[in-house]
Amino acid sequence: MDVTTTHHRPARRLVAIGVVAAGLCVVGTGVATAAAPTSALSRSVTEILQSAGVDWSSMPDGYTPQQYEAFWGAGYTSEDVEELGALWNLGTTETKARAGQLILDGQPVPVPVPPGPVVDEGAVPVTDEQFAAFWDAGYTSEDVEALGAIWNSDFAETKARAGQMLLDGQTPPVAPSGTPAGQS
Repeated sequence: MDVTTTHHRPARRLVAIGVVAAGLCVVGTGVATAAAPTSALSRSVTEILQSAGVDWSSMPDGYTPQQYEAFWGAGYTSEDVEELGALWNLGTTETKARAGQLILDGQPVPVPVPPGPVVDEGAVPVTDEQFAAFWDAGYTSEDVEALGAIWNSDFAETKARAGQMLLDGQTPPVAPSGTPAGQS
């Protein structure tokens, strides 16, 4: 009778759990960076991967950070994305990339920028720092909509205003519903 017994099954199970957990972390990071491609988290992940020799961008193929900033910075809304997408018969990402490139090239976009509120002389210009502060605090697209309803402002203006409040040490009237950058 052989009394030697090996227990390889628990070790394999632990390895499988580790592989699944690592995969979920990678997917979660990818989703977070896709949701806010110009956020500090997204830029950090991109830099780390590129320094390790991985050619990866937080932006979808064919959509550059410059196009993203040009499109949202011009004051377009999600409704404008839908209208342009229907006009051009394109998906969301392709629509924003095409419109962003038109803006960068100084060409007209077939759907005009929605009229914004009257800007006062002391208004703070929209900056990447405001957007990063907003997303890094854990705000989500749903939070943008809630704040926009309170302030009667568009997507870009809402993020910039809340981001500036955060940079100034103030608390926006809606708490972030997501997880702040750097916390899990």
